[in-house]
Order: sequence, then C-alpha cells, then structure tokens
Amino acid sequence: MKRLLPVLLFFMSLAATHAQDKIITIQKDTIECRIISVGAERISYEQKIAENYVAGKSIAIADVLQYFRAQHSDAVQGIVGLKVSRPKPERRYLLTVQGGLAHSFTEFAESKNYMTSIGISVSEADDYIGKLKNGYHLNAGFHYLLTNFLGVGADYSFFYSASEGEFLINGYGGMNLPVYAQMDLNEKVFTHFAGPSVLFQQFPDKERKLKISETLSPGIVMFRGESRGTEYQMYWGEDGYYYGEPPQYYDQANSVTKSTAFGVKGGLSVEYFVAPQLSAGLTGSFLWAKLQRISMKSLDYDVEDQKLENAVSVSRIDYGFSVRYSF
Repeated sequence: MKRLLPVLLFFMSLAATHAQDKIITIQKDTIECRIISVGAERISYEQKIAENYVAGKSIAIADVLQYFRAQHSDAVQGIVGLKVSRPKPERRYLLTVQGGLAHSFTEFAESKNYMTSIGISVSEADDYIGKLKNGYHLNAGFHYLLTNFLGVGADYSFFYSASEGEFLINGYGGMNLPVYAQMDLNEKVFTHFAGPSVLFQQFPDKERKLKISETLSPGIVMFRGESRGTEYQMYWGEDGYYYGEPPQYYDQANSVTKSTAFGVKGGLSVEYFVAPQLSAGLTGSFLWAKLQRISMKSLDYDVEDQKLENAVSVSRIDYGFSVRYSF
C-alpha cells in the first residue's frame, strides 16, 4: 500500500497537469490556463508564467473563438468533460448608414413613345428618361448580434431621382404653316423599402481590421411618381368644333402615381475598422420588386388600385459608401 501511494500521487499530478483549461482566440492562438469566470464581455483566467508565479489576466469575448473548461474530480479521473461555448459579441448592437448612387431598371417605353410622337427627338427623350433611371439612395439598418457572425434586425432604403426638360413641339398652325410651342416636363420618383433583415459578417484577416458583411431582407416597397408640366392646348369649343382659328393656350398638367409591392433586398459591403467600434468602406446592393397594381390621380383622371396588364419593374442596384457603428 505504501508503494502504491507515490504512484497514485504521480498520476494525480499528471492528470492535474493535463486537465488545464484552454482558450482559443480568433487568431487561432491557444492559451493554456485556469479559467476563473466567464462574463458577458470578458473571460478572467490565471496563467502560470514562472515556476512559482501565477498571473491573473482577462480577454474580451469578442476575441475568443471558443474555450474549453476542464472539470476535475477528487478521484484520479483526469478530464471529466469539456465545455465548448460560442463567443458572444462584446457589443451587441450594430447601426448602419449607407449612401451613394443608384440605377433603376424601370422601363419608360410608354413615356418615350409619347414624347417622340409629339415631336421630341429620340436623343432628347433618352436623356430625359436617363435622368429618371439614375438617382441617389440612402440606406439605414439596425441589427442585434446573436454571435460575432450573425445578427437580426431591420433595414430601410430610400431612392430618389428627378428629371426636368423644356422641349419645342409641333403645335397647330393655320394654312399648313408649322407653329412650334414650348412644353415643360418635371418628374420625380420616390421609392421606399422597409423590412426585417438578417446580417452575416466575416473577418478575413487575423487582426480583424477587415470585415465582409452580407444582408438579406424581404419587405414592402412603396413607390410614388410625381409629374408636373405645361402642355400646349387648343380650345375647340364646348361641342368639339370651333368656327375660325381656334385659340391656343398653355395648361398645367400634374399627376401622381402610387403603388405598393413586395420586394427583396440583398447587400454586400467590405469595410475597414478605423476604430474599435467604427468601420467604413464600400457597399453595393440589389432590390427586386415589381408593381402589379397602381393608383393614379390627375385633374381629369382618377384611378384607384388598378391592376396592370404587365407588371412594372422597379428593381434597382445601389452602390456607394458604408459606415457601421457597434455599441
């Protein structure tokens, strides 16, 4: 029995030596230590740095990939179990602001046909419509980080474009003489998008200075188009016929078009951490949506929730700059 006691003590010390806790950092470094406590933001541990000297240290949860905590029993059992925990972010809330240019895939074929039919040149019509298809976007998002790599929240996006032009068109002239009249057009397009959002983020470098983020968001698209202008008119009398030269005048022509539809938005951004809580970089996103019904109102025309024969695409791409702040 006396001979067995030293052997038993040897194996107990050997088990105690190997039954160490371990912390694996996001840089894949391993810290062998004794974990004292695990908090919401930091892990406190003791590490032997000399023969008879132990130092107390701590590490942020955000810098930990996983940790192993060994449990010891009074008997010689070595490592009874290992506990693995997915690290929680030190800062759980993420605020996003993005902005820049945007290009819409909306087709304005009917508008172009109308403009060319009244005498506006094809190049002038293309320039006018091109301004409506290219505009500006602003995006805002808020997410709650479940882990360092996954978050849930909400996304909002706004698109604006405008076009304005003055054109000379063929008016009415007696004796077959051409008379040109001025026509003014001023149109604006507003598109709002809002919906729940899922965020994914990765850190490709060991220093965690770079971040790649992806978002996916289904939601509601609210479209509004405003048109203002002056049109060249002729007065033909109450019965549709005027004796002699009909008087000519300019009339205001204003209208509003509105619609609501389902849409899906996906985004990608690459950012650099300029501060521990602040990152900035480039972003791009794509919004898919088609209008199935519209409401339109003008001075002499009022349609409510009319179904379209062919759906109108209001899909677009956004590109610009991104800033994210975590707290």
